[in-house]
Amino acid sequence: MLAFAYDQFLRHSFSTLDQFVEELGDLLKCPVTVENSHHHLLAYSEHGEGTDQARVSTIIGRKVPAPLIHRFWKDGIMASLNQTSEPISIAEIPDMGLGPRVALSVRDQEGRVLGYIWVSETNRTLTAYEQQWLKKAARKAARLMQKANRYKRGEVSNEERLWKLLTNTHELGDIPEEVRQEERQSSILLIDLANQLEHMETVQTLFESSNAVLFMFDGEFFIAFIYGKDLRKQVGAFAEKLPDGVHIAAGNPSFAVDGCARAYEQAKALLELKKRFDSELADCLFYYEAGAYKYIQPYEDTAMIAGDHPAIEQLREYDAENQTSLLETLAMYIEKDGHLTAAAKALHVHPNSLQYRLKRIAELTGLHLRNPAERIGLYLDLQRKKAQLSVNSTNGIGNFRVDAPKKKRP
Repeated sequence: MLAFAYDQFLRHSFSTLDQFVEELGDLLKCPVTVENSHHHLLAYSEHGEGTDQARVSTIIGRKVPAPLIHRFWKDGIMASLNQTSEPISIAEIPDMGLGPRVALSVRDQEGRVLGYIWVSETNRTLTAYEQQWLKKAARKAARLMQKANRYKRGEVSNEERLWKLLTNTHELGDIPEEVRQEERQSSILLIDLANQLEHMETVQTLFESSNAVLFMFDGEFFIAFIYGKDLRKQVGAFAEKLPDGVHIAAGNPSFAVDGCARAYEQAKALLELKKRFDSELADCLFYYEAGAYKYIQPYEDTAMIAGDHPAIEQLREYDAENQTSLLETLAMYIEKDGHLTAAAKALHVHPNSLQYRLKRIAELTGLHLRNPAERIGLYLDLQRKKAQLSVNSTNGIGNFRVDAPKKKRP
């Protein structure tokens, strides 16, 4: 009986998209909305019990609220809808006032996206049969949208063009004309304003006076597509004009616009590293400039190396018991890339004293400090340990020091 009702719906001739959506909502016993490809509201069914705040805001504003659109892009929802005709289940997003939903794209005969159908599941969950059946309903909706010419309402915003570049779902028309005309390097630039919204106007003005043609604020980051012949100089100029304490990061430059999605992820990764290693990465603007720091997070995430390097803990315990500073010595020696004179100067000791300490470290730990592979691995371990200790300690151990008075040193 239920399958018959769904078949009858597809056979029915609807005069308008509004009538189609209203009867679709009645059939599914769920609130339904239809938008065009630019998120402008085209039609909606009666509210019913499944209406949430996100739907109410969309109906009042006649468009999906910008913060919710940003969230859909960041969570990969819009990229999925634009890449497939299959229905997509969307989990509840409480902080956005959004209940669970099923969504799918509405496409023309050539496969171009005309818009989207959203079915609220706050009141009930669609069955697998109903989700698949919606694909047939979407084809019917496409004919109604084209007949009324309603899918063309609104233009592609710069924010949408930028999101398409960030998710690698763009078309040729989404690429700025200036970049298409001349082969130039491009990248994605992020400025972290999550907890510093008072600087929003300053940052906005900077970009409006630059040649950045695509930029937006997604509620956390100010994001810009940048291009030029000397991106290092360009980003450096931005950094100099930013207020103190505002972090900036860019992905690696590329001559291929397809690299924007990767550059976006690289810029986000660099901002996370700057939160952990603020002083060490203060002058770092591009992801590639982070050097060995790029590998610390993947290094931590690998199960095989979850434990600390035994030499670090051994030296830390030895220093605590003997009031020495061997761990600090080791960290500085590796930071100076094994240059004895530079390390001794930074430690304020004579090179001969430093050599003696290094010999003692080798005796205690068995480390081979002339081996570059071992030094690199140890450097990563030291930086990881340093970040952990700086968060969990207030006595300076984060800098590999113990503040107790020193009685003896090797």
